Order: sequence, then C-alpha cells, then structure tokens
Amino acid sequence: MSERTFSTPGSQSLEDFETKIQETEEVNGYLKALGKDGDNNTFTIDRKRPPTNLAVLATYTGGAPPDRDGHSVLCTGDCLVDSQPAKVVAYRQN
Repeated sequence: MSERTFSTPGSQSLEDFETKIQETEEVNGYLKALGKDGDNNTFTIDRKRPPTNLAVLATYTGGAPPDRDGHSVLCTGDCLVDSQPAKVVAYRQN
C-alpha cells in the first residue's frame, strides 16, 4: 500500500500540527489528506519520494480556503486546533 495515515493529538497548536506533518513528509512522502478521529487529527501520506517544498497549514472560515500567492492547495479537512474544531488547509509552494 502506498498510503499511510498518521494520528496526532488534536490538542496541539496549528504550528505543532504543521511541524508533525512536515517531519513526516521529509521521511515518508507527500501529504494527501487531513481529518480528525475523536480527539486526534489524522493525516494521510502518499508514500513516494519526499517533496522538495513541505506542506504549510492555515485555518480558514467559509466554504473554500483562500488563495495563497505562489502556493497550491493540497487538501483541506475538518480538524482540531488547540482542541477546538477548525477548518484546516494545507498548501505547498509552487
């Protein structure tokens, strides 16, 4: 199987969640999906060669995440940030 899902505490800050994803991408491959399971956040990695530019996270409100200059949207998900529900978007620099 080329995908693997990881779990991390939903009590983390957005910065800590981002760091966990970046550390995992450096070793395992590309971020593919974000989500939550109970009190934890989940993220799925497509196990390929690690990306050159690591994913960066942001929270957003509304239906769609905002555009970010020089970046592409990788995925979005309903997650937890500091144990609070939040919409999270992952970007990668072009």
